[in-house]
Amino acid sequence: MNREPINEDINPIYLNVAITESILLACIKGSSFSEIEFHIPRIIPTSKAVLRKYMHHLINNSFISYNRIRKVYLIEANGWDLLYSIYSQRESLVSDYADLIIKVESNNYDLEYQDKRTGST
Repeated sequence: MNREPINEDINPIYLNVAITESILLACIKGSSFSEIEFHIPRIIPTSKAVLRKYMHHLINNSFISYNRIRKVYLIEANGWDLLYSIYSQRESLVSDYADLIIKVESNNYDLEYQDKRTGST
């Protein structure tokens, strides 16, 4: 039985691109949570709680899904679109990759650069 994702978050969420991209890439061939958890710290130090939060938001917004039979997370069409947007923005913008964030609201997303010093976009 498939459930439609329910976006319970009314306010936009902000996700770090480095973490999000790593999760999406790990989900291309399917990965368990422990495999994703093992891979992410190589990219950026992240706690298990933060990783779970990211996974929750990515599932709720249909970027990834969880296959209960194989017990793996898989990238969805929205996730492929997001990866394409990440790579397009990364190539076209001069700013630091670490400053790139994703603003997600109601199954829509925007890539933005955030100034680390001021927190402004």
